[in-house]
Amino acid sequence: MADAPRSVLICGFGAFGVLHAKAWRVCDPSVRLMVSDPSEAARGEAIASGVEPAAVAEDPATLMPQADIVDVVAPPAYHLPLALQALSLGKAVLLEKPAVRSLGEAQALVQAAGTVPVQVGLVLRCHPLVRRARDLLAAGAIGKLLLMEGDFSGWKRMRADSSLIENDGVHFIDLMRHFASAPVSAVDAAVARHLDPAVVDDIRIDLAFENGIEGRLRLGVLAGGLAEDGFVPGAMTSKSLRLMGSTGNLVLDFNANRLFHGTVEYRRSPGGFDVMPQGLTSEAAIGVTPVSLLARSFAIFGTALDGGGPVMCDLHEGALEIARVIEGLEACASRTRQLEPVGDAA
Repeated sequence: MADAPRSVLICGFGAFGVLHAKAWRVCDPSVRLMVSDPSEAARGEAIASGVEPAAVAEDPATLMPQADIVDVVAPPAYHLPLALQALSLGKAVLLEKPAVRSLGEAQALVQAAGTVPVQVGLVLRCHPLVRRARDLLAAGAIGKLLLMEGDFSGWKRMRADSSLIENDGVHFIDLMRHFASAPVSAVDAAVARHLDPAVVDDIRIDLAFENGIEGRLRLGVLAGGLAEDGFVPGAMTSKSLRLMGSTGNLVLDFNANRLFHGTVEYRRSPGGFDVMPQGLTSEAAIGVTPVSLLARSFAIFGTALDGGGPVMCDLHEGALEIARVIEGLEACASRTRQLEPVGDAA
């Protein structure tokens, strides 16, 4: 962070805005926080949390000129207008996911940003398990990466302002892109409506990356998780990502904050392959919380603003690429899919 305390305007002070305020204070105890929110109750909560009354407003325009960073935590429909407003003043922007609601919005945002730093809040990128897995991949710990399989599902309230893909799926779609080190080139999706014909409650996604690596992802609310979600108290979710290589697997369990590393040897045989497991180890990431992850992401952004490195996730990957993937998945989901009947057993 810079020597002089930064002023950060948090736009939106709902539950996640409160977490952002806590994380900013962990990241930089000298930070000057400002809050804008149309809700009187939210503004009262901001003042109760220690934000100066003069730094709390209904309209962000009254505070934005004073900000060094505009931290957009408002509902997704407000992301683009708030970001454009901040960028027009040359303010650095932190933008929660989903960054935008369409490819057109992503293109408008990139054009408006120019050289002004913008970071998209796909916060799992800075999780210690992700950093450790990337180091292991680079060291050849599982050979050549071939396939990734994620499960981001569970008993968790569905949001009215964003879809399962936009709210949950983007985290693992982005992580798969992060591990593949290549953009998505093709997608497919199968959606189901088990509980109500009007509501998609289960989604299976297939991804292909430009370098030949493949990804699979399950989203939905039918399969209850085995752990309480750290970001949504009371929700029971699964958040695991398996990286499969030519000589082993890495499994990242984001609820348990554990990484499992298994090694294997495959030998061609008349039946296909002889599969010989070699070993399995595990390690834990200690002290990981939503606030600690947010604080780490804010520190990365601060370093980028000081000229010390890239942002955690830029607009090209966090907005443009994600918007293209979502657009492709929505086209797949709109198709009518039919099961093929099997032949008569007689």
